[in-house]
Amino acid sequence: MRAVVFGFAVLALCACPDQKKNANGDPKSVIARVQKEKNAARLPVLGERRLEGDAQDLRAAADGELLTVLLDGVKPTGQGIPPPMRIGSLWAVPSKGGKAVKLGNGVTNMPGGWLHTPDSKWVLFTAAWDPSQQVGELYVQDAKNLEAERMRLSVKASYFVPSDDGTQVAFVEAGVLKAGKLPNGPFPQLAGEVSTAEFSNDGRYLYFKRRYSAAGGLYQVDLQAERPEPRRLIDQVTEYTVLRSGKYVVVSARATPADRTFQLHLFEVNGLKGRKLSDDAHRYRISRDGKYLAWRDNDPGPEKGTLQLMELPDGKPRTLGKAVNDFDFSNDGARFVYRDNFTELGLGGRDAQKEGSKLVERVGDLMVVEMPSGEPKLLARQSPNWLFNPSTATLAFTARIDRPEVTRRLYLYPVGATAPVALKDWLYEYQFPGKGELLYFRSDCLREGRACDLNSVSATPDMSAADAGVSAKKEVESTFGFRFSGDGKRAVLAFAHLTDQTFDIAHKNFETGAQRMIDQYVEWPAIMLADGSVAYLVTEKSRPGVYVAPAAVVQAAAPAPPPAP
Repeated sequence: MRAVVFGFAVLALCACPDQKKNANGDPKSVIARVQKEKNAARLPVLGERRLEGDAQDLRAAADGELLTVLLDGVKPTGQGIPPPMRIGSLWAVPSKGGKAVKLGNGVTNMPGGWLHTPDSKWVLFTAAWDPSQQVGELYVQDAKNLEAERMRLSVKASYFVPSDDGTQVAFVEAGVLKAGKLPNGPFPQLAGEVSTAEFSNDGRYLYFKRRYSAAGGLYQVDLQAERPEPRRLIDQVTEYTVLRSGKYVVVSARATPADRTFQLHLFEVNGLKGRKLSDDAHRYRISRDGKYLAWRDNDPGPEKGTLQLMELPDGKPRTLGKAVNDFDFSNDGARFVYRDNFTELGLGGRDAQKEGSKLVERVGDLMVVEMPSGEPKLLARQSPNWLFNPSTATLAFTARIDRPEVTRRLYLYPVGATAPVALKDWLYEYQFPGKGELLYFRSDCLREGRACDLNSVSATPDMSAADAGVSAKKEVESTFGFRFSGDGKRAVLAFAHLTDQTFDIAHKNFETGAQRMIDQYVEWPAIMLADGSVAYLVTEKSRPGVYVAPAAVVQAAAPAPPPAP
């Protein structure tokens, strides 16, 4: 399992009540709209087909210049195959035009199938994937020169991972760990009986975990040493995280193979000095700057426990909650939030739980701590989720309210505010795009959330007036979903059909208000590329394939009205 620093993608799980007379309209109205949709004339298609065929799982390099996609994927037969798994041929498609190239056959869409390196220079993939053995032939392709020959790095790879800068790769071949510079190494053997590995942020160190049959130990290798030799940290490891700050490694491990509890350890990268933090920790989080660590002891467990927070490396742990499920730091480390008194309630209010509802949601008391030493402050009871602004410690969250009527309410808690600000009842997903200047959310929904108004509100509202309130701006009507550009100023929008599971997609410029339809009856999600182009898949029998709508086409259009709901 590759160690990561977790963030949160948040979805408000709710079944919206009647907002506009009826969640689906009266029967005659629905029939009329269905007929209108079936008989409506097609709009011009702005996308250009770059690859024809039955395509699945579209992905893009970070710079947006190369797309990769699985063509003619089929579900393999056999016991224990995950339902989403497909195996097919992997194709590379230049987003700005040019010949698409098949990279390999027998590639899976599951983790370990393929990826773009962080620097967008290479595509790593495993061909001839054997789902029963979880191995395949590992190749590397030059993403900037598709005519260059693909290089095979391994005939039987079970795991691979690139470094943060994309210049190195580590992979496991028949249990043997190898690592070297892309694309052609050399790739010396570093250790045997290995399951996973992870680079440090600067690429100097490689950490790897041995299989449980070989004691499951975690080791460090200095790749800059003249003769790299593995150094053991600890055995019986279940999970580990190499902090991107480059100073520490956090490890969860059993004291003995028979133990059912997990000790939590902290190791310094330089010298590997270790410290045991807990005898039974179930979950942990590290601030992005590497200054603070929080973990949840597995008591009463396993879904909730006692929360501890400490300053690294030698701070004294501080107990914050007794029945905590999830928790995290803001990106700037200025705030820490967690949900205490965690429980499960039936959707539709507490009465639904009494009636034996099988649909439940997990809620808890949302608490916030102003770092480094603030006291916990209750923001909301029965909170299903929250989301931090990517640039500041501004917090958005939802709260479930059962009395007098059941509802879900969205709140904003800006930096410096004395109390959260209520924004809207009954909403679906919400997001801080770009640098987080605005919060976007979908509300006032029809058709069980398939057609909602997309609204925006400032993430830093003026709260100086005594009667200050926050008004949301309605940006688009009847949206199903949205994907923003990196700067948060543009987005590709989806509008759901009544008659099928495909979507119409449009481009929206939030600075000018210009909106233009890109295509109809396409798959969702689409991808907003780095240059503003939009990539998407079409599965209609008459025109299947990978399409790209160039930035110059979608951004130069005059405003156009959205489709009828």
